[in-house]
Parts: sequence; C-alpha cells; structure tokens
Amino acid sequence: MIRDSKAFTIGLIMLISFCGIYFYMMTPSFGNGRNGLDFADDLFNSISKGSVQDVVTSEVKKAANWEGTEIAVNLKCKDEEQAARWADALQKVEDADVQVDKANVALKADMGKLLNNISEDCMNMFENKGDVVQQKYNTDPRDATNRWYSITKAVAKDLEVQKSFTESVYIQNYQKKMIEPAYNYYGVETKFVSENKGIMSFMLIFYMIYTLWYGFAIYYICGGLGITMTKGGKKSEA
Repeated sequence: MIRDSKAFTIGLIMLISFCGIYFYMMTPSFGNGRNGLDFADDLFNSISKGSVQDVVTSEVKKAANWEGTEIAVNLKCKDEEQAARWADALQKVEDADVQVDKANVALKADMGKLLNNISEDCMNMFENKGDVVQQKYNTDPRDATNRWYSITKAVAKDLEVQKSFTESVYIQNYQKKMIEPAYNYYGVETKFVSENKGIMSFMLIFYMIYTLWYGFAIYYICGGLGITMTKGGKKSEA
C-alpha cells in the first residue's frame, strides 16, 4: 500500500528514467555499432594503451643495451612441430646460430640482437602494423607475438638453470613490459588523457550521478511504500 504518494511518484519517475537511459545505452548508437558499454570500454582501453606507451618505447632502448652479451641456451619444445616453428622465428635474428634436434632447439645468439628483433616486431604490433609482422613470419601477427612470448619464457628458464640470473630476470621483465602490451593492445587505438579530458570527466561524473540516481529512486519508492529503516533500541538486561 502506498503511504506517501508524492515520494512514491518521485521514486517511480526516477526509476523509469534510469531504466530509459540504461536501455538507450544498450542500443548500438555510439559509433561502429557499439553500445554505451562498448564505447566506454574501448575508450578506457585506448587511454590505458596511451599510458603505457612510454614504458614500451623506453624498453626498446633498454633492450638494445644487451648487445654484446652472448647466450647459449637449449630450448625444450612440446613437439617437433613447435621446435620447427621456434627455429623459424629465431633464424630471423641477426647472426643467430639455431640447431634443431627433434623437439629441442639449441640457440647461440647475441641477447641484444635477439631482443632487438623481438622489439621491432612488438613495436609494429603496438602500432597496429600487424601486416608487417604477418608478412615477416607468414602467420597471424598475434600467433607470431605469442610465439616470441613462449620462446623468451623458455630462454629465461634455461638461463636460470645456468645461474645467469641477471639475464633471466631481465627477460622476464621484458616480457611484461614489451611482449605482453604488444599482444594485448594490438588493434586498440592509442589515446591520451590530456587529449580526452572532456569526455573522461563527463563519463566519471555521469557514472557517479547515474549510480546515485538509482539509489535515490529506490529510497523514495521505499519511503512511499512506508518501508523505512530505524535504529534498534538497546535491549534491557534482566
């Protein structure tokens, strides 16, 4: 039973308008067939990509500092097919000596040149130039990037066995700062907060107001129905 028609009406209007806005946000009215959530997700992904761009580009310079560091590692693959695929990628590294024995790949290379080759591929991926990577390896660019992740993981593991901890730790950090962003952000447009202050501010303010709008709608509806919360009194002791 409605006990306060005014409060109930206010709450009902607020709830209907809340639902109306929600249903509009679920329509493909935000460009390229996207709904509001897709638009927001794409925007924040683009902003996120812009925020890590300096990390990625600086890692290219750090990787180049490893030139002159020779490594010799034995990489264990899951089968001969994977070994052939790894060897094909490693042979693109300048001056690398690659030997395949069934499911094992022996690699002797300059660590800096190895990383420089990977950095070149990753930067192409980060800049959404997947066609360059695809032409180089004759495979899907994501597959090529994932292959480098698996190879460097195996390299780091063998270097750790050799107690070359400095090189191993660096390669593991390199994966996180270079290979993973290149893979994850491939196809995402790069945007920066400084260039999107208006839309970012609007979305944050809208989210806050929209959330409060729903909360007050429920509050007024409950008040109109006579549903209230009261502070319980203290129980008397026997």
